[in-house]
Amino acid sequence: MPALVTKLGIPCYFIMGDYDYMTSSHAAKEFFDKLEAEQKEFIAFDQSAHYPQFEEKEKFFEWGSKTFL
Repeated sequence: MPALVTKLGIPCYFIMGDYDYMTSSHAAKEFFDKLEAEQKEFIAFDQSAHYPQFEEKEKFFEWGSKTFL
């Protein structure tokens, strides 16, 4: 994917669980750092794996409410 996408003209959010065994947060952060976007945010959930929306519901809801409402 990094070779295909280098720049975005829309907001971009990387929502990662620190204990994710399916998606490497380290690799995602490397891609995030290289990605050009007017608005981008890397959100790490320190008590989650692949599903922070279920594993840290309150923190996820707070972030989503602050970001989108």
